[in-house]
Amino acid sequence: SAERDAMDRYTTAFLAERVGATFTARVSGVTRFGLFVTLDETGADGLVPVSTLAGDYDVHDEARIGAMWDYLTRECNLAETTIKRHQKHLTPFLEDLGDVPTERLRKLTPTQVLALSTKHTQHTGQTMRQEMQGTWKVFFRFCLQKGYLERNMEQAFPKIRTYRLSDVPRGISEEDALKTLESIDRTKPLGLRDFAIIQLFHTYGVRAGQLYSLKLEDILWRKNKIYFIGHKGGKERIEPLFDEVGESLLEYLLRGRPQAPHSEVFLTTRRPFQPLSSHGTISDIVGKRMDQAGVSRSKVSSHAFRHGLATRLLQQGQTIKTIADILGHRNINTTFIYTKVDVETLRQVSLEWPEVSP
Repeated sequence: SAERDAMDRYTTAFLAERVGATFTARVSGVTRFGLFVTLDETGADGLVPVSTLAGDYDVHDEARIGAMWDYLTRECNLAETTIKRHQKHLTPFLEDLGDVPTERLRKLTPTQVLALSTKHTQHTGQTMRQEMQGTWKVFFRFCLQKGYLERNMEQAFPKIRTYRLSDVPRGISEEDALKTLESIDRTKPLGLRDFAIIQLFHTYGVRAGQLYSLKLEDILWRKNKIYFIGHKGGKERIEPLFDEVGESLLEYLLRGRPQAPHSEVFLTTRRPFQPLSSHGTISDIVGKRMDQAGVSRSKVSSHAFRHGLATRLLQQGQTIKTIADILGHRNINTTFIYTKVDVETLRQVSLEWPEVSP
């Protein structure tokens, strides 16, 4: 129907404007109410082909796309994985609206929004509820901006009580980090790869995304440097290539890395040899090695090394600003989260505050 096409068009527009000039969206299926959109890095212009869109939505309106993409890039720092998460949470929510005419979308009530939110989040944990509500709020904000809604629906969602630092994983201790490294059998390609991966985490405290994105040309052998891309809105990093790191990387490249036409450093060990391409894969590798070493671990195993580095630097007397620079944080408040486990040391290294005379 015309109304269904209109709603499909609105949904596609919402997702398309979150793709911007980096990805191409390809409509792979139409649900009862909404669209599944597949993202990939194909296409020269990086825009959604007009032929895939229902109706007359002009995705080549560069002013509209540019403004929205600029906002999401600067304010939200959206990555490809974030866009995919928006798709996952948005589509079922829209499906549940059923055959609601376009005019009723404009007059959607807070009570209806609350009912839908409750239905979709009643069996989920706190983190998932926050994620889902975040997607819906962004969508309703988009609809309000475009005139598809008559009122702001963001306040219709129930508040989720959170304690800001309650779920921050504790950093791995130096003893446990070394125990994990020493437990790895480096006589086999798999061990050589995993040892190099964990040593990079331990030495530089990088994110999983920075590690699986590491390319052969990022290892600057002649300059004794190693380059890590910026990730999640953080700064790019160029660090010294320490001897032990260089040796483990070289050993893996010469004796462990399979011959394959990929520029990424770390590859799978089975055919077809492919780059390690997800945060989950990297964390699974680290988690299994920690388990084998008998080291307790948090949910995100690779991140424990990042928090561990922050704690070690704090204990060594480094300032929060220095730690922020080393970790690649743009916002120093993020660094306080990473160091929250060592309050006593924070007291010792805090900057002196001049007394204020009455």
